[in-house]
Amino acid sequence: MQPPSRLLRFVHTADLHLGSRVITLPGMDSQTSSGLTDATYTAWQSIIDLCIREAVDFLLIAGDVYDSADRNIRAQLQFRDGLRQLEKHGIAAYIVHGNHDPANAWSRSIQLPKNAHCFSSEEPEVIIHRDQDGTPIAAIAGMSFATAHIRENLAERFPPRDREWPFTIGLLHCSIGGAIGHEPYAPCSIDDLKVCGYEYWALGHIHQPAMIASGDPYIIYAGNPQGRDMGETGDRGCRLVTVGPDGSVGIEPVRTGSYHWDLIEIDISGAVDLGILEERIRERLAAISEEAGGPIITRLILTGVTPLHHELAGGGITALAERLTEDTPTGKHPVYPERIISRTTPRINREEIIARDDILGEICKKSAGLLSGDKKEITKAIAPLYISYARSYLNQPDDEEMCAIIEEAEALLLSRLAAGGIE
Repeated sequence: MQPPSRLLRFVHTADLHLGSRVITLPGMDSQTSSGLTDATYTAWQSIIDLCIREAVDFLLIAGDVYDSADRNIRAQLQFRDGLRQLEKHGIAAYIVHGNHDPANAWSRSIQLPKNAHCFSSEEPEVIIHRDQDGTPIAAIAGMSFATAHIRENLAERFPPRDREWPFTIGLLHCSIGGAIGHEPYAPCSIDDLKVCGYEYWALGHIHQPAMIASGDPYIIYAGNPQGRDMGETGDRGCRLVTVGPDGSVGIEPVRTGSYHWDLIEIDISGAVDLGILEERIRERLAAISEEAGGPIITRLILTGVTPLHHELAGGGITALAERLTEDTPTGKHPVYPERIISRTTPRINREEIIARDDILGEICKKSAGLLSGDKKEITKAIAPLYISYARSYLNQPDDEEMCAIIEEAEALLLSRLAAGGIE
């Protein structure tokens, strides 16, 4: 590698999904609801502000700027406006199209500014980025998706690194090793990327931020800059990368998401009073609020063995949810309960029940078989619940979520039947 003659700095982002739907909740004030609706645009502006504040050399965008299925012209205009801000500060932007914003879906009537370069979808291109003095400080190899469904391994088409190139970056929207929860578009392996001899791979498509390899080369999924539902929990942002004249690489995650989605599990073992339980939940949420970097939307999961199990299943959960929605837990940042799920269990000896030959034993045997076996049958059975208006907001459950549904259903059946006098 030929290290840059001076400090090189760039921002790596991906999967902006500008204008895509973000769930709002009942009980939210109008300002928060509006802010959540525009959260993807706010995250984009945060990335632009970061580039300007840190005076980076360029911005890398690894696909899925917006969702082409929505034909969202506002999203494309907002994207262009952000690039114009960078142009005023002499900051370049290098972009590849992904499966949600393929080259054939961009509006030809919206011209991007001159500082932005969109890589070809026909063959990989290599751009030598030069500083204001004309000195080459980085080589960027990239290739876009021509259409939405690319099954070809595009990484195999990238050229090997030329020994004369400066610090070299691969920019690609792809799926490494069949990532769970994402379509295997442009599938490739780590070895496919390593063989090119680049120093850094700036990847998009996987929304969960991840460092696949921490050097030789660095292989990074920036993740999406703003979580949009409970499938995208945790901090979301971009990567600020600094390359020293000695070739050292520093990678800093920078949060850009205004709203934080989170799953919070609360063990309520031994709880015997709903009023005291509500206070325990509020105390937990207040503590989380103090540590958060912004508003939180949370799904509460109650676990443990408790005498309250029957009462929770019989309407207690609904009552708790309504009270928390009407009176949002306060703290440093607001906390909005998206849903409360009871995964508590009654005081029932499951091992004894599964050995029985009655209906309770049959329920336990059936759920045990579903938990350990192929879940295709039950997934097919509940699929119609997700093929509706709600499909824009809900993902079909993965295996882990399906196991939780089965366990919850078993607990509910056992508790209802036991409460009805079957022992």
